[in-house]
Amino acid sequence: MYIVIKSFQGPLSKPLEALFGTRIVVIVCGFLLGASVIASSFLTSAIQMTLVLSLFAGPGLMITNVLSRALTGRYFTTNYGTVNGIGTAGDAVGLVSFAPLTQVLLDTYGWRGALLLLGAISMHLGVCGLLLRPSPTSAEGRDDYLPIVQSEEEPLVDESANPNAEKIPILCILKDAVIALGNSLGCAVCSRGAFWIAWLVSACHVFVGSLWLIYFVAYAESKGFSGYEAVTFTTCAGIGSLVFKVFNGYVVDQGWIELRWALLILIIISGLALFLLPLLSSYWLMIVNAFIFNGCVGGLSSIGDIYTRELLGAEDLVSAFSWMDLITAIFQISLGFFPGWIFDQTGRYDEAFVILGFISLLPLVSLLVEKLLSRRKE
Repeated sequence: MYIVIKSFQGPLSKPLEALFGTRIVVIVCGFLLGASVIASSFLTSAIQMTLVLSLFAGPGLMITNVLSRALTGRYFTTNYGTVNGIGTAGDAVGLVSFAPLTQVLLDTYGWRGALLLLGAISMHLGVCGLLLRPSPTSAEGRDDYLPIVQSEEEPLVDESANPNAEKIPILCILKDAVIALGNSLGCAVCSRGAFWIAWLVSACHVFVGSLWLIYFVAYAESKGFSGYEAVTFTTCAGIGSLVFKVFNGYVVDQGWIELRWALLILIIISGLALFLLPLLSSYWLMIVNAFIFNGCVGGLSSIGDIYTRELLGAEDLVSAFSWMDLITAIFQISLGFFPGWIFDQTGRYDEAFVILGFISLLPLVSLLVEKLLSRRKE
């Protein structure tokens, strides 16, 4: 429920940015996130906590994520891969540091004290918003102004005074209102084929990576590893994500490897890592597998943003990121249960992770379709 509500608030990024600007929105959302986590420590039921975190912490996370990624894409016309890799490395750092930190806080202060301290730490997001610079002026918006010229030979006519004036049907009025609302939320980007090509690349690594995090500890324990060893695997996975994000962005920026070839390599390696996972039983092989797989997922999340900007342009990044996250969240809620269902039916996770391997290869379809379309245009 939290994922769905949080993602449904993503499309609000575009109208909020248009009204207040990126800096103000990020500041408010950052402090709203911290305040909601602090407030949840005083609540007494799970329903209350879910509502508070979904309605207030949700936009703090989702809208800030969308706007900051889009702002990075607008500012950096060069070295965007390196900058994006560093900027999105917070997920990997959080996987390495905040998981054990949260456990220490729970053991030391209890869940209420832990939430208070985590909320105070989250307040720093609003402080970071204060450091943002204003959004750069759109290059497309400077020359699109045309003065309105009114001809003297065609005076304005007051149609309300004309009894024979044709009345506009109410359905047309509602249709125009829906279209205007859709435009304000950036729905028009979904009508472009490039959006769906970029979405498949983005959605697959998010979907597979999130299910890997949810079920991998239980999968490792089902293989006979202890809980401590399973947590070690996820820690190494976070380190791999951090390394790959920065390294792949730098490699693409320097021109050592073309963007689409980098995507192709990362997609294939991530799929092979999941296919080989059922065959592994050694502690060190599991560490290497977790490092490589999550590193590929991290690399895809970084250069996937570069791929999206290249296909859709910098000015549509807010709309693209928000609607991509929303559609991906719907798929997560609809299909995210299947690894647990397979375990309930078979008593093992091997088949589930093999299926995830096939899903991780689906972005190859996007690269193929884009290649065919580019040849057709030529």
